Amino acid sequence: MCDVALRRRGAVCTYAEKLAATRTAERVYGVKAVANELKVKLAGVPRDDSDIARAIAHVLENNVQVPEGKVHARVEGGWVTLDGEVEWGFQRHEVERMVRQVRGVIGVTDDIVVNPPTSPQSVEAVIEETFKREAEIDVHSLQEANAARAAAAAAPGISQVESHLVVSP
Repeated sequence: MCDVALRRRGAVCTYAEKLAATRTAERVYGVKAVANELKVKLAGVPRDDSDIARAIAHVLENNVQVPEGKVHARVEGGWVTLDGEVEWGFQRHEVERMVRQVRGVIGVTDDIVVNPPTSPQSVEAVIEETFKREAEIDVHSLQEANAARAAAAAAPGISQVESHLVVSP
């Protein structure tokens, strides 16, 4: 039987590596929680906040999935805070995915708001139809729970998902 929680300690060279370690631990059958205490220790010459901000602005400008001028980033000590408004959850996740790959980023706070272009009635209809198809879902790992949450977030009109799934090995 696997532990219910895993703890990761030490240091990695990038924020992306820190997140990859969390995803790897979440895939272990039976793991219900992961405490990622890895520190991001940048190799080489540290990058100053203005360089990081310029790189993020360049990434945002050149991604066609992100609406131009709708998302903004602030950088303090390598930590990035994202804010703005997008219409779809995938756009929000795409921005965070891109930003965490920028050299020098040590963490990301995602305050982007998803404001979907749909009515509450159509969202309700989609959710009801989904419940009719799936009476019960068994979730055996955090990865499966994350996949279910992502599937719900991808539905038209969904701006936020509150998951009450329980991992049961």
